[in-house]
Amino acid sequence: MVVSFRILFSMWPGALGAWRHGDIRSVLIAISFGLLLSIGWTATTIWPLWLSPWRLGLLWSIAVIVAGLSVVHNAARGLLRAPTLRSGCPDAALVEAQSLYLQASYFEAEQLIAPYCRPGGFDAEAAILMASIFRRTGRYSQALSILDELSLRDCGLLWVEEIEWEKKLSRQQKVRSQTEGV
Repeated sequence: MVVSFRILFSMWPGALGAWRHGDIRSVLIAISFGLLLSIGWTATTIWPLWLSPWRLGLLWSIAVIVAGLSVVHNAARGLLRAPTLRSGCPDAALVEAQSLYLQASYFEAEQLIAPYCRPGGFDAEAAILMASIFRRTGRYSQALSILDELSLRDCGLLWVEEIEWEKKLSRQQKVRSQTEGV
């Protein structure tokens, strides 16, 4: 089902490039295609006498051809494949950080996995552990921030339940700490 959404999404020219890479050229292409569809829809439903029937047919034909070419182009560029879920954090470092976390050596565990929780080398497992460390050390806003960022990334797709559970715990403890301080 995810593949069908990816193919459906790729029918909008420029959408995948804009979504995955933030490419300004792709954004402009997507906006142009949206303008083409808006003109076609308006000429078909609201002002049917605005364009002659053959021009309207030509407009819709162009829209269908461009959508088809977009799918072919995205398939050729490899954008229809699922993004690779790469693990930036070595297993040995993650295991050691987890061991330190379980020994309540939060500072050492944080120092060990911090490089893998930055935008360049973001790792889902390391980010969840980092959020847990933030929660344990009372830095609830940072924990929620890293979990929000993780839930927006492709690497967080496999960790949705864990992310939501950690968010719930962080919110509960944040509220508890604020009410105890009053």
